[in-house]
Amino acid sequence: MRILLFTGKGGVGKTAVSAASALRCAGLGKKTLVISTDSAHSLSDCFEQPLSNEVRRIAPRLYGKEINVYDEIKHNWGTIQNYLSIFLRSQGIDSAVSEELAVFPGMEELFSLMDLREYSAAESYDVVIVDCAPTAGTLRLLSFPDVIQWYMERFFPIERKLVKTVKPLAQRLWSVPLPDDEVYASFEDLYRRIEGIKEILTDTSLCSVRLIINPEKMVIQEARRAFTYLHLFGFGVDLVIVNRVIPDDVTDSYFSGWKKTQKERLREIGESFSPLPILTSRFFPHEVVGRTHLLRMADEIYGDRSPADVFCREEPVKISGSDGHYRLSLALPFTDKGDLDVWLRGEELVIKVRDQRRNLFLPRALAGLRLLGATFADGQLTVEFGGDEDAG
Repeated sequence: MRILLFTGKGGVGKTAVSAASALRCAGLGKKTLVISTDSAHSLSDCFEQPLSNEVRRIAPRLYGKEINVYDEIKHNWGTIQNYLSIFLRSQGIDSAVSEELAVFPGMEELFSLMDLREYSAAESYDVVIVDCAPTAGTLRLLSFPDVIQWYMERFFPIERKLVKTVKPLAQRLWSVPLPDDEVYASFEDLYRRIEGIKEILTDTSLCSVRLIINPEKMVIQEARRAFTYLHLFGFGVDLVIVNRVIPDDVTDSYFSGWKKTQKERLREIGESFSPLPILTSRFFPHEVVGRTHLLRMADEIYGDRSPADVFCREEPVKISGSDGHYRLSLALPFTDKGDLDVWLRGEELVIKVRDQRRNLFLPRALAGLRLLGATFADGQLTVEFGGDEDAG
């Protein structure tokens, strides 16, 4: 099975590339599912076929789904949403408004993680393609397993025990409703349903992230930041696809300035993302919708290759060493040393890059060892561990 996550700045043609890739995979005989996690769904428009929260057949061996957060809530979030709505109403918030506020940003990403874990466990499909929300939403999706693991292992048991202890007294003194065992059980169930997804998403032989960009300055800058943060969280990017490149056979003088700029940007992209393969798709003279145009785009991008191939096997996080002395290496491209901060907290290595922070739970071989030092050079963070934590 292969899981392919397509992400990029809003408006770069991410959905069209995702749909084209899914059609190509299905055409190569692979049972393929394409999922949209963007709340502003456009997958239906691409295929010119209605999609819903239920998996629907699009073409032979090709299926699609657009995650509807309100439908998913009924099945996965109902108990928690009901508690949050009651809590908000107790604070004087209107009933209709409280229902809306109980739906958090990023819930499409949460539910898509649950789907991915289910499909992976059941091996229901040969290829699952995720048309992700724009970059910020993708980072939210991919960082969610770390966040929920930290909460469930560090804070959840304490909070649950504390609430259970003070609840009898609190209910007599305050009007604020406290969560009961059913609410906490629902949280635990959610956690169990995405437990293990981090291992799936960081297995570069199973899951790949693809960056979709246009040859434009602001788009490239955002892709660089996304590339850094994806490495920070240990996710493998195996391919960059540059969309809407004006082809050489366009000779109208109106486009001469654009062509010159794009040529410079393409060179910049090649230098920035090396050694990743970089594939391109032309700026078509029509909208890329419908199977005919999508297949033409797939031919343009992949040639004779399958989108399900692993285009690059570089792993962002590597651990080496033995006999009580280990080295953890993490690629952080496009990062300045001044943007980086590293410290050890218990069994967690905390790495902060600008406004993104990762609490990296250390493997057993490293947990309990002392942090001997950290160096950063040529886009590579190296952290050394050794000796017993209690020694010295």
